[in-house]
Amino acid sequence: MGFEENKEKKGKTFIIIGVILVVIVIAVVFFLGVRGILKIFGTILVIAMFLGLLFLLGYLFWHIFLKKHRYDVTYVNKQRLIMAGKLMGKDGVMGDLYVSGDMGHNRYKIGKILGYCRIQVLTRENKYDKNKNIVMKEEKVGQFGETVKVPDYTIGKEEQDVFILKKGLFQEPLVVRVSPEDHDELVGDVTLKGFSLIPHSEYMFLNSDYLDVRKIDFAILKEAERGIMFESLRDMKSIVDKAVGLDSSHKKDIEKKNLVDIPDQSQQR
Repeated sequence: MGFEENKEKKGKTFIIIGVILVVIVIAVVFFLGVRGILKIFGTILVIAMFLGLLFLLGYLFWHIFLKKHRYDVTYVNKQRLIMAGKLMGKDGVMGDLYVSGDMGHNRYKIGKILGYCRIQVLTRENKYDKNKNIVMKEEKVGQFGETVKVPDYTIGKEEQDVFILKKGLFQEPLVVRVSPEDHDELVGDVTLKGFSLIPHSEYMFLNSDYLDVRKIDFAILKEAERGIMFESLRDMKSIVDKAVGLDSSHKKDIEKKNLVDIPDQSQQR
C-alpha cells in the first residue's frame, strides 16, 4: 500500500508541476510574445551552463583535494559491495529504505535504495557446557609458546542482505548490512525491523546487532584477513617478477644504472 500511495503522490506532483509550467508559458507568450519565450529559454540555458561549470569545478576540487584516496582493506571491501549492489541494482521494484522504530516512534526514512545484493558471511559461535558456561581450551601463543585459555568456538556461515543507499552529491553511498529476517519483503519500500541504524567500521547495522560480535566483528575481521592475504599475494608476485627479471620497467632501470660512460679521450687531453 505504501508503495502505491507514494507512486500516486508522485504522479499528482508531476501533473501539478506540468500545469504550472504550461500556465507560465501561456502567460509569457501572451504578454511578451514568442521572442520573450526565446529570451527566457536563452537565459535559462546560460544559467544552467554556469551552474554546470560551477558543479564541475566543485567536483574536481573535491576529488583532488578533499576526497580521501587511501588503501584500507575494509574500505576496499565496502567499495566492492557497492559495485556488486549497483550491478545487480534494485530490480526496479524497491523504493526507499525505512526503519520501523518502536511502539512510541513511527517508522522513518533512511534513504533511497540504489542497489541490493545478498552475501554469505562467516560467523563464530561459542561452545557452552550443560551449565551454560563458555567452554575454554588451551592455546599456545607468543614466541616461547606460553599456554593460555581461550574460548572454544565453531565457525559457521549465514546469509546477509546488503542495501546501497543514495547520499549527497559529494558523499559516498551508505552500505547497510542486515540479516534477511530483519526486514520485510523486497518489494516497494523496504522496512528494517529496528529502532535505528548504528555505524560500525565502514557499514551501518541495526541497533539490535551493534554488540553482536558473532554477526558483525568476526565477519568483518575475516573479510579483512582475506583482503590482506590477496593483497600480499599481489605484492609478492611483483617482488618475484623483479627478482627474476620479468618486470620490464624494473629491468630497464637496472640496466640504466649498470651502464658505464666511456670517457672522451679528447677531454682528458
